[in-house]
Amino acid sequence: MLKVKTLNSKKKVLLIGLDSAEPSLVHKWADEGHLPHLARLMNQGSTASLQSAAAEFPDEVWPSIYTSRNSAQLGKYYYIQPKAGSSELELIDDAPRHGRQFWEIASAAGSPCAVVDAPKTGLGPPLNGMQLANWGAHATRCETASHPPDLVDRVIAKHGRYPLHSCDMHGLKPEEYRDLRSQLLDGVALRERLLIDLISSEPWELFFCTFAETHCAGHQFWHLQDPAHPRYDPEDRLGLRNAMRDVYQAVDKAIGSLVAAVGPDTNVLAFSGHGMRAQYHGRDLVPALLEFWGMSQSANTEPHAEPEREVTLKKTFLRTLKDNVPIQWQYVVKKMLPSKIEDMIICRVMGAEKLDTSARAFYVPNNDLTAAIRINLKGRDPQGLVGADEYDELCGWLTARFQELINPATGEPAIDRVSVIHDTYQGEHLDRLPDLTALWSQESPIDALYSPGYGTVVGSHSDLRTGGHASKGFFIMQSPDGTRFDSPEGNAKDVAPTVLSLLGVEIPEEMEGRSLVGEAVSSFPAI
Repeated sequence: MLKVKTLNSKKKVLLIGLDSAEPSLVHKWADEGHLPHLARLMNQGSTASLQSAAAEFPDEVWPSIYTSRNSAQLGKYYYIQPKAGSSELELIDDAPRHGRQFWEIASAAGSPCAVVDAPKTGLGPPLNGMQLANWGAHATRCETASHPPDLVDRVIAKHGRYPLHSCDMHGLKPEEYRDLRSQLLDGVALRERLLIDLISSEPWELFFCTFAETHCAGHQFWHLQDPAHPRYDPEDRLGLRNAMRDVYQAVDKAIGSLVAAVGPDTNVLAFSGHGMRAQYHGRDLVPALLEFWGMSQSANTEPHAEPEREVTLKKTFLRTLKDNVPIQWQYVVKKMLPSKIEDMIICRVMGAEKLDTSARAFYVPNNDLTAAIRINLKGRDPQGLVGADEYDELCGWLTARFQELINPATGEPAIDRVSVIHDTYQGEHLDRLPDLTALWSQESPIDALYSPGYGTVVGSHSDLRTGGHASKGFFIMQSPDGTRFDSPEGNAKDVAPTVLSLLGVEIPEEMEGRSLVGEAVSSFPAI
C-alpha cells in the first residue's frame, strides 16, 4: 500500500500544466532571463525531472497523469486503435475511462476543485467545485462543456471563444507562421484573463489549469529555433527564430499573474508531463519492412547478404490529396462530411481502414515518433496466426530487426529503443495495446531505411509539424512551509499522488505513482 505523508497544515494547491513544454528549453530560457517567474519558482522551491510513457504512447501521457495508471489499465493508447475483437480500426474520444482522475478523488474527499481545460479529457462526474472542458485544450476529442452546465456559456459570454481552432490549420508561408504566433499569444492572454477571473470567483482548494500553447508552439515552431534542423535558417530571414520562446515567455508572464493572484499561502506547482524534440520518423516505411521480414508469410525471412532489394513507396491517393490540398480547405471539407465518412478517411490516412490480419505481425497506428506493431495472436486476435508458444520468440526476432535498422543518410541507427509492451505494462486491458513499439531516432530526417540482409525502403513524408514528443518532463514546486520534493527524479504518474498528498487526501491503492513530497534535499539537477 502507498503511504500518505502527513503535512503540518493543509494548504491550497495551484497546479499549472505547461502542455508538452520542453524541459531543456525551459531551463535554458530561464537561465537567460526570459522566464523570470518560472526561474523564481525553481530557485525558491524544488524541481524534479519526470519520465513518462511518451517513448511508447505519447497520446496517453495526460490520462496517466490524471489517474496515475498506465495504458494497459486505461484501455487506450491512441485516438485510432484496433477495435476489440475486430479487424478494423476505430476512433476513440477522450471521455474519462477505467480510472479515477485525481480531482475526482480530491472532490469526493471534501476538497473543492476547479479544473480548467485539462487536455485529453472530457467531463467526468460532477465535482465539488467546477470543471471547464475543451475550451482551448490541444487536440482534445470531446465537446466543450462544463460543470455546472451553465459555466461554459458564462465563460464564452464574458471572455469569448478560444482564438485558435486547430494547431495545424496553417500553411508554410511566413505570414501564416506569423499569424499562428499571434494567435497563440492572443490565446495565452485570453487564457490568463479567464484563469484570473475563475481563481477569484470560484471556491477552491485545488485549482488545476493548463496552457495548451506550449504544445502547439513545440509542434509548429521547433525548426525555427533548432540549429540542427534542416529547415533552420541561421540568418533568421523570416524574423521568427524566437516564435517558440515568445510563447513560453507569454505563458511565464501568465504564471506570474496566477501566483500573485493566489497569494503566498498556496502551494504552487508547475509541470510538463513530456517534452518536445525534432519530429523525424519512418512511419510510412514500416509495412514494407514487415513484408521484407516475412510477416505476410508462414515463417520469418532470415537476413541474407544477396540479393538485397530497394523498394520505393508510392503515396496513396488519399495521402497525396492530403499533402497537396491546403489545410484550410481540408478543414472546410471536414466540417461538411458525415462523421462516419470523416472517421473512415482519418483511419485510412493515419494507418489503414482495416488491419492486415492476413499477416503474422502488422503495423497499427500510433503517434508518429513511435512505430507500433501488433502480433496476430491466436486466442486474442480474430484471425490469430501466432501461437502462444511462438509469441516471445517472434517479439524478440522483430526487436532485433528494428534495432538493426540504419538511416542511409547518416549511416547511424534509425531506432533509439524498442519496447516489448507486455514486459513493462500490466493491466486488465493489455490486449488492447500493441505488442512492440519502436522509438525513432531524433538525429536526422528519415527518408529511407536500410535493413541489413534485406534491403532498403525509400519514401519521404511531408509533415507540417517539425516538433514531436519526447518522454522527459519536469515538476516544480514552491511551498509556503518549505516542503520540497524528496527526490530529483520522478514519473509523470507521480503528479496525482503528490497533489493529493499536499491536499491531505489519502492516495488510492490503484495509483501506480507515489507522492514526491518529503524531506528537503540539498540539490537538484537542472531540468
